[in-house]
Amino acid sequence: MARTKVILITDAWEPQVSGVVTTYKNIIANLPDWVTVDVIHPGLFNSFKFPFYKEIPVSLCSYRKMFKIIEERDVHWHKLGYDTKYHIATEGILGFQARRVLEKLGIKYTTSYHTKFPEFFNEMFGIPVSWTKWYFDWFHKNAKYVMCSSESNAKENSHWNSVVLGKGYDSHFRFNDTYRDNKVVLLYTGRVSKEKNLDAFCELDVSGCVPPTAEVIKVIVGDGPYKKKLQKKYPNIKFFGYQFGEALAQCYQSADVFVFPSKVDTFGIVILESMACGTPVAAYPVTGPIDQIQNGVNGYVDEDLSTAVCFALNVDRGGTYLSVKHINWKNSSDQFVHYILS
Repeated sequence: MARTKVILITDAWEPQVSGVVTTYKNIIANLPDWVTVDVIHPGLFNSFKFPFYKEIPVSLCSYRKMFKIIEERDVHWHKLGYDTKYHIATEGILGFQARRVLEKLGIKYTTSYHTKFPEFFNEMFGIPVSWTKWYFDWFHKNAKYVMCSSESNAKENSHWNSVVLGKGYDSHFRFNDTYRDNKVVLLYTGRVSKEKNLDAFCELDVSGCVPPTAEVIKVIVGDGPYKKKLQKKYPNIKFFGYQFGEALAQCYQSADVFVFPSKVDTFGIVILESMACGTPVAAYPVTGPIDQIQNGVNGYVDEDLSTAVCFALNVDRGGTYLSVKHINWKNSSDQFVHYILS
């Protein structure tokens, strides 16, 4: 088998904590020996941070700089006997410049669509979706494949050559049916930012479907630009900051329901992680949740989030785990290789 070097261009990379970083770190870890990856990431450039979203640095990269980087890497890896393939993971400055360079050189490439940014910008800043959607249509229209996170997201973008790139979860996340006391724990994990619709989580009222003596506890695990505002607005919510590995798995295992209030994500790896721990998920019936949640099997979706939580509280934890037992990052990695080489 010929050796293949994937040149991965991404605006999101460590030390960021995001679904994009999680996806590619796990895909890389599960690639066959004859496929390796060279990452062009923000750490290679000077950058600045958005005033309203300081978690994500914006790389300062010119067309000329990206042209030089790609040209040097292409020559280098071909000299070493590699067949090079290009994958643009994000639509930021690095992705934009890489697309321009690859189009100029006539090199085929694949892309990914991880975040519904037009909807994101609408949630964050009130910018109409139509004002930004044109850019993403332009960005992805010439890609050999656009790897979408879910079937519903691929259907939403059928005007591209959209395919589905599955996700997985880490081995830390495993079923553990811990002892249940007289507390009802509702959990959210992930980035704490406005577009995640966390006010809907914080304002949940499930008093009508839990025993009068039960204490309802809401827990947010994660960090982000909206955290301080939420802490002031909802002093009864417990904030634990970012947790990883076994500590994060224990958060899922100790919860009665994991609540996913976002309406702008394309998948939500945290949904899979929760289910792997046996914790059912409540969400809105939108892209991402509808691809993973089967009502009554591993959670519940409903236009009323409180209703979804109430139904999810009665879902069997063992059945929740079994519904995702077969899913793993190795399958995702195999899909990635297939699309890259096709």
